[in-house]
Amino acid sequence: MVKDREKNTFKTGIKWLMWSGAIAVGIGGSLFAYGLYQNRSPEPVAVQLIPVKLGDIEDTINESGIVELADQQTLKSPVDATVDRVLVKIGQNITFGQSLITLRDPTRQTILTKQELAIQGKKLTLENLRQKLVEAEEKLSIAQEILENYQSRSSSDFSEIEKQELSLANNRQKVVEAKENLASSEQKLLDLKTLFEKGYIAENEVKSQEDQVRSVKVSLRDAEFQIKSDLLEFKNLQNKLLEKEQELQAKVMNAEAELRQARLDVSTNTRDLQTSQLEYREKEQELQNNILTASIEGKILNIKVKNGDGVTRGTELLTLGDPTKELVKLQLSTLNAAKVKPNQAVRISIMGPKSKQFLGRVESLFILAGSGESSGNSQSNQGGQATVPATVKLDTPSRTLIPGSQVNVEIILQQRQKVVVLNTEVVVRSESKPFVWIRDSQGKAQKKPVTLGLEGLTQVEITSGLRAGDRVVIPPPEPPLEPGTPLTEEAKIKS
Repeated sequence: MVKDREKNTFKTGIKWLMWSGAIAVGIGGSLFAYGLYQNRSPEPVAVQLIPVKLGDIEDTINESGIVELADQQTLKSPVDATVDRVLVKIGQNITFGQSLITLRDPTRQTILTKQELAIQGKKLTLENLRQKLVEAEEKLSIAQEILENYQSRSSSDFSEIEKQELSLANNRQKVVEAKENLASSEQKLLDLKTLFEKGYIAENEVKSQEDQVRSVKVSLRDAEFQIKSDLLEFKNLQNKLLEKEQELQAKVMNAEAELRQARLDVSTNTRDLQTSQLEYREKEQELQNNILTASIEGKILNIKVKNGDGVTRGTELLTLGDPTKELVKLQLSTLNAAKVKPNQAVRISIMGPKSKQFLGRVESLFILAGSGESSGNSQSNQGGQATVPATVKLDTPSRTLIPGSQVNVEIILQQRQKVVVLNTEVVVRSESKPFVWIRDSQGKAQKKPVTLGLEGLTQVEITSGLRAGDRVVIPPPEPPLEPGTPLTEEAKIKS
């Protein structure tokens, strides 16, 4: 019994030893196989290689705009009126000053006729006043001539005054002499009386001297009376001359006053007539404004009224423009507007595939941003954000773009020609410095740092790190490349 138990125990130990050895062999084989797998050469990755070439690159922005003709304008009715006749058709070429539409306004014509009649009445009044002015001038001339003639003829009157003055002076001298004779005679009379009292002379000598004294006194009174008479006559003559001259001067002054009044009346009525004529011309111009004429040489783009339509002031009548110059009006976002400058090159095309392109230039750019409505844009405007109006002018009129249509505008901000360019998907930017994958001489992948320049939508300029003739790897999406990865060229593609 004991022997059988020992025998079974021995067999069991042998089995465990055999199983342990088998497991050890299996593990060793696995480790060996894993080591072989780890040390095997990696499978080459098939990639596409493209040559590095010289090319052109652009930095552009795309906007949409509305086509317009140069000097495009919409004429509006200047007054409330009725459309009498539309004289042109849509698409018709027109010349400067050509009549386009005539309006009818009977009320203004009536007012103009009344104004014309009033002007004619004022002209007649003014002519009458001018005649009065001529008469006043003649009257003044006559009064002045009479005064001058009187002043020249009165020299004889002045001679009479001089004679009167001489006569007065002479008579005064006679009075003086008479007084002296009287004094001498009276003194002689006194002397004779003394001698008579003494008995030296006879009485008749005294009486004779007394008669002499009385005679001298009479002569003195006559001389004094003559002086008074001369003075009175002299004053009368002076007064007469003065009154006559004052009368003539008064007539001259009255004539001058009448002339001043006549001139004032003529001046006042002349200004009144000029004012009326100016008002007439204004009303006449308003009436002439009822004939709308072309302010440019161009083409009729649209007509919004027909004969017989009633219109109010400001009603849009027709649109015209100059087809020799085509423009595109833009509404740039403020971000794009900061990049745009006048005279930058532009490509214009109708929205759609394979559309023809037209070349142009940025002609003007507003310096003030505004809302879409304030800047005149009829399109929805980026959620109401502020925009900057700009104008592009085509280098050569297309003759095919329709005014009012929407077009695509590609503004070339920067451009490089004959530089090293690559497609943007070739450049890897996952690290601090951009690089490209290249295949080295051993056929393995390697990183090649590059310096980037101008970037466009699909291409980027390489300023250093590559040159024309080099070949670069287009990185596959899977598996990711690692430095040293063997590469095989899958197929050549054109860059």
